[in-house]
Amino acid sequence: MGCFSFICKESNLPVAEGDAVRMYLLKNGKVLEEMRGHYDLYGKVYNDAGDSFEWDMEWLDVCDLIFNKNDGDGIAVILEYYFKDEVPTTQSDDDYNQGWGNPNGRGWKVDLPMHIRYFQS
Repeated sequence: MGCFSFICKESNLPVAEGDAVRMYLLKNGKVLEEMRGHYDLYGKVYNDAGDSFEWDMEWLDVCDLIFNKNDGDGIAVILEYYFKDEVPTTQSDDDYNQGWGNPNGRGWKVDLPMHIRYFQS
């Protein structure tokens, strides 16, 4: 499987493997799930032990959200260093380097990686 690459919604910098990030799974501009940790190049984050979290949604359904024509669907990513307490409502652009560029997270670490599930009414 190929890598999934994203541009940070706040800094417009590409996200590289290991960068500290917040990832948001979006549907119609609403957050379904959130992950905080270090980017794993495959659309998820890992913790300090190297274990990746998994989205609750089936991966093929996540891919359908990423690649459909609705900007309010997909994955939005913000590098932790640039997070400003504003949750995105549109997906991140793709990084043409597929996450293999230089780290842009300024060496920040996520002390408590987590996967948060939001209830939708």
